[in-house]
Amino acid sequence: MQQTNYSMRGVRVGMLSEETIQFFANEAAKFLVVDKRTRKKMDAFMEMLEEYGIVIDVVADSEWLVITNAMCHNGTILMPNSLYTRICNGEDEAIFIFFHELGHLLLGHKAMLHYSEVLPTKQEDSEWQADEFAKCILRNMGIKYVPEQLSLRF
Repeated sequence: MQQTNYSMRGVRVGMLSEETIQFFANEAAKFLVVDKRTRKKMDAFMEMLEEYGIVIDVVADSEWLVITNAMCHNGTILMPNSLYTRICNGEDEAIFIFFHELGHLLLGHKAMLHYSEVLPTKQEDSEWQADEFAKCILRNMGIKYVPEQLSLRF
């Protein structure tokens, strides 16, 4: 069996199947009470995450480095004020970006050096995993949004 080359978009992480990610996302949605009403109260939802040690750090647009839409690090999701406003206004793309970042945190993604003779698969790509997590959460919210490829802009 020949393995095809997969172009990683993020860091290589432990392999998770789509079904496993959906399980984690659905469990997170139940625990955090994410449903169709959440879209109209995203500000309160983001604030509530602090109860679980997840900090939302909103940065002034003028101070934001425009290489990415948002980022997460050590239990903190950083985002520019304009994205925060779009999330609070219920914009599909902005909500997807937010849950993509939350997916990184809840799936335990950590940047690390990794070497392997074996080519990576999409199931080992942190960005693919976070996208799948966000898509599942949005389905729980009744949002039918298919994202474009999210990427860093250099």
